[in-house]
Amino acid sequence: MPIPAPAPARSLLLGVPRQGRRWPGVVRAGVAVALPALAGVALGHPAVAATATVGAFAVVYGEGRAYRVRWRVVSIAAAVMVVLAGVGAAVGAFVHDATAAGGSALWWMALVLAMTVVVAVCAFVVDGLRLGAPGAFLPLLTVEISSALPALGVAVTEVLAWSALGAASALIVSMAGAVARPRTPERAAVGTAVAAVDAALSGTGSPTARRDAVRSLHAAWQCLHDAALGGRDHPLTRSLRSAHLRFAAAVTGRESDHASTIDDLRPQVPLARPSIRYRLTRAAHLRGRSWTIVARLLVACPAAGLLALGLGVGRPDWAVITAAMILHQGPDRVLGTYRGLHRFVGTVLGLVLFAALASLDLSPAALVLVVAVLMAGIEAFLVRNYGLAMMFITPLALVLGGLGTHVDLMVVTRDRLLETVLGVAVAIAVLWAVLPGSYRRILRDADEQVATTIGRIGDARDPVAVAELGRDLEFDLHASTTAAIIAAHTDPVWTRTRWPEHHHLHELGYRILTRNFGPRL
Repeated sequence: MPIPAPAPARSLLLGVPRQGRRWPGVVRAGVAVALPALAGVALGHPAVAATATVGAFAVVYGEGRAYRVRWRVVSIAAAVMVVLAGVGAAVGAFVHDATAAGGSALWWMALVLAMTVVVAVCAFVVDGLRLGAPGAFLPLLTVEISSALPALGVAVTEVLAWSALGAASALIVSMAGAVARPRTPERAAVGTAVAAVDAALSGTGSPTARRDAVRSLHAAWQCLHDAALGGRDHPLTRSLRSAHLRFAAAVTGRESDHASTIDDLRPQVPLARPSIRYRLTRAAHLRGRSWTIVARLLVACPAAGLLALGLGVGRPDWAVITAAMILHQGPDRVLGTYRGLHRFVGTVLGLVLFAALASLDLSPAALVLVVAVLMAGIEAFLVRNYGLAMMFITPLALVLGGLGTHVDLMVVTRDRLLETVLGVAVAIAVLWAVLPGSYRRILRDADEQVATTIGRIGDARDPVAVAELGRDLEFDLHASTTAAIIAAHTDPVWTRTRWPEHHHLHELGYRILTRNFGPRL
């Protein structure tokens, strides 16, 4: 019985998946940044207006979500960004005052520890809820950027005020189409899924195309569930059902030796997500993947910060954020190593772009537009290719952290490259050396959770409880699939010995779902 294998390195490193229409989200990201910042410039605050960007980061979290839930998601993300902007600015002000008064450079460890706590908490929540990209990245970037502003004379209250304006802009821009075209997110999700299925079923359909089709189908169904359309007879539901059925019929019984989630596609409507409480309780299992991610972050971030300080780097935060961004997305060591390469190459390209921007004498309004374009670039590539996204992230962080002031390019380039090398090296070392056998524990834990939920369904008698357990079981099966893929990537020899048991449990779980839950297509 074949087990999953990683996609080709060329595809993982150089691939830029299409993932449907991206330009509306790209435009929203740029506009959410530009509106409050340009208003600030017009009102006579050119120096700090661009800091509204950290609040506007929240707009990204609404992409792909139905308007019915988008406002709530963006509002929560916006509140988080504003609070973290205040935290970053307060810690940055404390460290700046301490070092300016002749204190030890080790005061920078206060910022390192604050960033470590923020990314560990955010990564746990994001992984536990399975929120996906951009995950904990933008909250941590908010802390990092905001911490640099007090040294430039920006008060903590100013940082809070401008980030709040950016957060309001994110919510307004994100919901702008709700009145005129209330079904646009659902239509976009279904259109992306149908196109992905067509590409996967074409004569040249690749394993990557099949994997993208499964991912797009699940995302589209969740979008329809969020819009309260999942169980209704609606043109979008019928269109998605048709595509789902075509693809499920084509892949049923197919054995694939590629990393794929095809096992999680069956001829029935996927159920809605389980409750937040269930997902976070599930993530709290100490043997699960979320705690593995947290443990590695708690080791890597302080280590990267200490090494940067030991080598005399002016600010250690870039080394911390480099290590964190490689580790926060999951425990897969193969994919994590590729993320490290993306991080280094993307940072180099970003420094080249920053050098080009620094050579220009930009007006405050032009600087705001540059920041808006950089934010749009991040939204365009963050999910599709991390290396390309870093080409925009690096100059964005440097421009906002310096508020457009002239800097010594040689010093900035040297420090950023050194911190990037340190962060990548520490992250990869931690990825491979800390909890090296975690993939076995994670897979066993995921399979045990599936078995436990199956037993609870057999014992349950209340129809409401049984329906809720069905959602829990489907969520656990997805988690089990992910754990199995990571184990197969990391240790194929051990995974082959475990695979028959895992596969049998998986089939049993889906037979129960097919028999008891959700309308068949």
